[in-house]
Amino acid sequence: MMKLKKQFFYIFITLLHIVKQYFVSSERIAEKKCKEYAEHVYVNETVPVLRIGAGTNNVSKCAIVEVPLIVGGVKAKPMEFPHMAVIGYGKEIFWQCGGTLISEQFVLTAAHCLDSMDKGPAIKVRFGLINLKQPGPTMQERNIIERIKHPDYKLPSKYNDIALIKFDKPLELNAEVRPACLEVNHSPPGKQAIASGFGKTSYDSSVGSDELMKVTLNHVETELCKKIFSVESGGVHLPRGIIPSMICAGVIEGGKDTCQGDSGGPLQRVLTNPYCTYSVIGVTSFGKFCAFKNSPAIYTRVSSYLDWIEKIVWPSG
Repeated sequence: MMKLKKQFFYIFITLLHIVKQYFVSSERIAEKKCKEYAEHVYVNETVPVLRIGAGTNNVSKCAIVEVPLIVGGVKAKPMEFPHMAVIGYGKEIFWQCGGTLISEQFVLTAAHCLDSMDKGPAIKVRFGLINLKQPGPTMQERNIIERIKHPDYKLPSKYNDIALIKFDKPLELNAEVRPACLEVNHSPPGKQAIASGFGKTSYDSSVGSDELMKVTLNHVETELCKKIFSVESGGVHLPRGIIPSMICAGVIEGGKDTCQGDSGGPLQRVLTNPYCTYSVIGVTSFGKFCAFKNSPAIYTRVSSYLDWIEKIVWPSG
């Protein structure tokens, strides 16, 4: 009897190991990288020698506001969006689009942000700043060496408005500059998400904001979104109307939205696991009128493009 119990025990342990290995191996590259990059929220700090327990401690530098308070938005705090990128164009460098750091050497943005109509192609990208005019010591700047738009992005259509930017050398990852996670769920939990960017803070403003802004937006039901964009549906911009690879978000009553200059930036949600990390749900694509009533914006759904992103950013797995 004892021998039989031992056999069952070993069989159980073996099966448990197989199941565990299956789930580990079935994890997407993006999920593995998410956990890896999340570790950069911790820094080693030296404890003074005269204190009890002197040595080094692993200390969290998390700056995410648990209940997040851009049009209708508020200023972001230092290190609150460590994955936020701003993209520059022209000889004098005009910062006109946003993006999301997703690895040491790649930014996720909108395809229409790869070129500026009046300034030419995107040439520089900055990280680790919350004020464009006062970069500070945490800022890192890189030169763009490759602009990769999604192969199915064809103007004047608004579909597949997603792109990757590769820069000249890897970033130094730390608590101030670290990648966000990519959303793997097609329908992520929660009815709200957070947008961030340096865009216009009102519809009639002629320039973007020097300060990084954040705003909480509601997910807008697909059927309602289709009605709102019914005039554009069937036209050259939306020949098939609103499709599953798009996310509709805003505040139907008006007052909160993303604006010009926020393009390419992230629509995101806060993760509890990994700790102190954002998951990028969407890429800011286009809208009607900034923060007007019944004028939500459209975001490119990140989960619809994971295969394409992973093959380029992490080709060796």
